[in-house]
Amino acid sequence: MSRDSSIRAAAYALTWTLVFTAFHIYWFCGGRFGFGDATQPLPKIESAGDAAFAIVVAAMFLVGIWLPAAIVTGRHPGLPSSLVVMCIGAGSVLLLLRGTAGLFDDALRETGLAAHGLTGLSDRQVTGDAHPTAYTLWSGVAMDAYFVLGGLLHGLLWLRLRTRAGARTGVPVSRR
Repeated sequence: MSRDSSIRAAAYALTWTLVFTAFHIYWFCGGRFGFGDATQPLPKIESAGDAAFAIVVAAMFLVGIWLPAAIVTGRHPGLPSSLVVMCIGAGSVLLLLRGTAGLFDDALRETGLAAHGLTGLSDRQVTGDAHPTAYTLWSGVAMDAYFVLGGLLHGLLWLRLRTRAGARTGVPVSRR
């Protein structure tokens, strides 16, 4: 794999993360686009656990921007390459799990196979409406699909970085 393919993959992951972060800032400021007509209030920080969760998520946003940006700009983040590869891989797995679980949860609930999906939550609990509009349902699908896209883009970057690390060290990193 060439360095160019790693930079391109990092640019894709970085772009995805910047859009993802921008939407979260917009929602934090009260924006509702992307939720359909859902009436469910946005989560608020009401406990120490909520605050800790918010701090962990904010740190993940920062790392998710910083690592691909460092790769794109060529400014080494000062971390061992194995740690960078591990962080990108972990991010990919988390995004894929979140997105596919959300899609599966919605599919179970909306097809009637499981009225409360994977999470045990009804449509009312998820959207604030027992009979959500198609706009609201498709907004949820789009959001979950965006997580899957992020997981795939970060997975592509992980593969490029692993392949480059193996080529540099002579250690085989992929089985073909």
